[in-house]
Amino acid sequence: MTPDTFRHSPEILPGRRLRLEKIHARHAPALYASVRRSMPELDYIAWGHQRWDEEAARRHCESTREWILTEGEGVSYLAFEYDTSTYVGCVDLHSVDFGVPRCQIGFVGCSRQRGRGLVREAALTLMDWAWRQGMARIEVWCDVRNTRSLAFAESLGMLREGLMRQVERDGRGLLCDHHLLARLASDPVPDPLPTMPARLARADSDPAVA
Repeated sequence: MTPDTFRHSPEILPGRRLRLEKIHARHAPALYASVRRSMPELDYIAWGHQRWDEEAARRHCESTREWILTEGEGVSYLAFEYDTSTYVGCVDLHSVDFGVPRCQIGFVGCSRQRGRGLVREAALTLMDWAWRQGMARIEVWCDVRNTRSLAFAESLGMLREGLMRQVERDGRGLLCDHHLLARLASDPVPDPLPTMPARLARADSDPAVA
């Protein structure tokens, strides 16, 4: 696995009910509309505290795309339903250590797509692609206060490995503790179907990030 793995990653990753599209400027309207609807629920997401408008969404899409193509240190996909092309959420791989290789996965769901398991499907689809490229370990760093994100990460087959104290600053600039969760390529594969216990369905229903 090298930076070219991400630079040349597919423009579309197919899932069972949705398709993942590599981030592009054309996605800005869908992303902005989702962020605007979901803003009250993005408390644990650093960029959720920034000022968002259509121009900011466009710049975000363009700069993220440029980062993928030039740096090759991760990748970001937006998920859309096959039947309706409705925007579901975004998933990304970042903080890559090519020597292992390992990375972190992030996920943010649209507040309108609740309780359907679509964001979980998007995350599992991206993880499956990463395993096939040779990724050995995928992590989630989860603010200890973000219980929805924690439950969602566990629904992806992530195991809790420890507590990291004051490891990052939150969106308000305060030091915060994170749970470290991880899944290895050799770990058991979680149920790929969107039939989850109610607790995990609720976790998938809300925007979450790690």
